[in-house]
Amino acid sequence: MLLPPFLCLSLVDTAWQLSLSIGRPSSADAAALLGPPLAMFTPGGGRPQPPAWLGREWAGSGSRLSFPLTIEFFDEPLRQPMSDEPLRRTQARRLFTRSERLGTKASGVAWGMLQLSSIEALVVWCIDLPDGVCSSAEGAPTTSDAGLPAGTRLYCSTQAWRSAELQRLMPLAERLRRERAGESDRGKRSAIDSRLAKLERALPKPGQATLEAPALGAVTLSAAGQLSVQRAVSGKRFNPFENAGRLPFGSIPEFGVVGSFLLAAPGDQAAQLTSVDQEAGDVEVVVG
Repeated sequence: MLLPPFLCLSLVDTAWQLSLSIGRPSSADAAALLGPPLAMFTPGGGRPQPPAWLGREWAGSGSRLSFPLTIEFFDEPLRQPMSDEPLRRTQARRLFTRSERLGTKASGVAWGMLQLSSIEALVVWCIDLPDGVCSSAEGAPTTSDAGLPAGTRLYCSTQAWRSAELQRLMPLAERLRRERAGESDRGKRSAIDSRLAKLERALPKPGQATLEAPALGAVTLSAAGQLSVQRAVSGKRFNPFENAGRLPFGSIPEFGVVGSFLLAAPGDQAAQLTSVDQEAGDVEVVVG
């Protein structure tokens, strides 16, 4: 199911600000974890989990690395199709990154949109970190075990909705909640519950901060997203999402969540890094 061009164009011609926070998923990432994990696009798909292949010690202290990054989405398709999951499922386009204050190199690779429903999509982009990310950058106040190794490709993902559909459906959902609260008939209440559950699956979750794409106003974005990495797992396994699971795969990607980000257009204060959960023992290390 191809996305209408205006959905993609709504993200173009804006220098988006990212505030990235790398570390083991915790209560600090609660808003970002409301969205679907990239693991849903791989065999056996599942919940967002830390990357086991980085070892149990990775970010075990609770420390987090935080840094700003600017990205720009271009409408220009890539000359060569992406083979990476899940961007291979999209019409991947060119991505530009700017990292004047980042103490390491960051190179934009590509971005794309995956249709999840008639009103919802997942925006995915990836950034190469040839030198990895560590706390040794100038200005870093303390040591962190939440670094990423050289050659890391970082995958960012966040939800997007058709703004007009949200404006139509969110009042409907609120009306159904009121009807359910005032309905005493068990059968009618069950029918309302079923209708409401189906509707809520396609809408932003309660407490999920959103922002409008400034270019055309056609897209509403989740302001929080997931940071993931992946590795290829070898072995003859079956992919249930391809050809009814009849074709064997020699290499299957495995995703691990390494943190979260906040997204905003220029000048939007919502992009500033939120304070971490001190009760969880998080230590923030600001890079750059």
